[in-house]
Amino acid sequence: MELLSLAGYGFSAEMKQVKEQVKGFETVFRHSKDGLAIFKDGIFVDCNQSMLDLVDLEKKEQFIGQGPVHFSPEYQFDGRRSAEKALELINRCYDEGSLRFEWIHTKSTGVPFWCEVILTKMVLDGEEVLHTNWRDISEKKQLELKLAEQKESFETLFNESMDGLAIFDGQQYIDCNKAFLTMFCFQRKEDVIGIHPKNISPTFQPDGRSSKDAALELIKSCMNKGSVRFEWLHQKSNGTVFWTEVIIIKVTLNGTDCIYAIIRDISEKKELEFQIYERNAELDQSNRDLQHTIQDLKQTQVKLVESEKMASLGSLVAGVSHEINTPVGVGLMGITQFIDETKAIRKSYQQGELDEEMFEAYLNSATELSQIINKNLERTAHLVKSFKQIAVDQTSEEERNINLKDYLDEIIFSLSSVARKSKVSIKVDCDDNYNVVTNPGLLSQLLTNLIINSITHGFSDSTAGNIEIALRELTDKKFSLSYKDDGKGIKKEDLPKIFEPFFTTNRANGGTGLGLNVTYNIVTNALGGTIRCRSEEKKGVEFTIVFNVKERL
Repeated sequence: MELLSLAGYGFSAEMKQVKEQVKGFETVFRHSKDGLAIFKDGIFVDCNQSMLDLVDLEKKEQFIGQGPVHFSPEYQFDGRRSAEKALELINRCYDEGSLRFEWIHTKSTGVPFWCEVILTKMVLDGEEVLHTNWRDISEKKQLELKLAEQKESFETLFNESMDGLAIFDGQQYIDCNKAFLTMFCFQRKEDVIGIHPKNISPTFQPDGRSSKDAALELIKSCMNKGSVRFEWLHQKSNGTVFWTEVIIIKVTLNGTDCIYAIIRDISEKKELEFQIYERNAELDQSNRDLQHTIQDLKQTQVKLVESEKMASLGSLVAGVSHEINTPVGVGLMGITQFIDETKAIRKSYQQGELDEEMFEAYLNSATELSQIINKNLERTAHLVKSFKQIAVDQTSEEERNINLKDYLDEIIFSLSSVARKSKVSIKVDCDDNYNVVTNPGLLSQLLTNLIINSITHGFSDSTAGNIEIALRELTDKKFSLSYKDDGKGIKKEDLPKIFEPFFTTNRANGGTGLGLNVTYNIVTNALGGTIRCRSEEKKGVEFTIVFNVKERL
């Protein structure tokens, strides 16, 4: 009896323990923050409040009797039908005992959300059922998806970047993008992975250092500083060398310090730098040449004054020298500013501070300065050429294409200083479509002689004067030039003699009497034309010149 009593006590204690376990399980089931449910024979037979909250239902009756597919979209994230995939997972759980997986469920409102699902086979009231645990992982999944998108974006940026990108682990390249392969003429990544930067560089860099030593030094500097920017002469797989701008950055991948390299082809930029350098050198040389030209002009002035035949050009030289000083001065200022800006942009570049906006501003400024310098150099060269055309012998001039209107303006321009000094106004009337092939130096010399003759003789007793020049077309290759001034004119008895050599009415003041004789010979011999003069005292003078050109354009 005592033994039976003890046995009954032991059974009672065991039952009590079981009841407590059941009560504890039920407490956990009811109060868990995860959605819990009991699944049997294809439907849910029980659930906790958290499960109702999870699917936005108010009563158990709305949940019990439904299957997992009722709270799922038609298709899962992998494209499979929810009904088909759910049946497969349920069967697996019955076979394996438990299963964990991710699933897209839907609330009663139809809003989808991500769940982590744990299915556990268990026996309840003597029957096999599945204990279902749903945990909302929407935030976690969104983060995972966002990270996956970012990873995909980074991979896209890496692979599609126009710059060559590569990762170097300190011993060899372990990855690169398509632009890197194209830049170095490789066909496959496998051709790059495993090689060292020295393998895609010439033996020596432009500064004389070996590429191997220079690369090791830069890698060490990057590891210490975190990043380094520099220019590097690389070599393609076909042996072609080219300039690059390289940025190397220290990064950590899988716990290992690596170098992320950004390589940009700057061959065109370097070529532009070389061109700018050469242009600067040319401008410096042009400036020196201009200074020598001015000195030569001054020496020529002395020689011309001493030459009787070209004595009328003495005053012209001084005017040309005066006119040259202005464009030369502007040119000197421009090249000085150009050199200063080049030094500043080079300094910014060497310090790694040069950006696209600064470089574009420099190019715009360089273009503007170059145009200013070029315009003034052309003006100076124009003056020098005009002077030379007058100074040299007429037989040495070459025939070339000219626009008669432009060339007349050029001649007047070269004499503007002399004309201003004497307060003489010169007007030209000529159509701008007279394009011809002729000897322009001859036209320059005859017109210069006439203008200097007017200033020296016609306006010698006047404080000011006017000259009118008109050019008209007679035939396709023949033109008429009318030259008038309102000076003191020529005496009737002197008029027949003005083209004779050495005839002058101003010998006391240095006149040689050769100016109009040279003009006559140019027109009648070199240009195959005629020249006539009409004049009355105190009514000025008029020369009518007919001349031929070689070709009409």
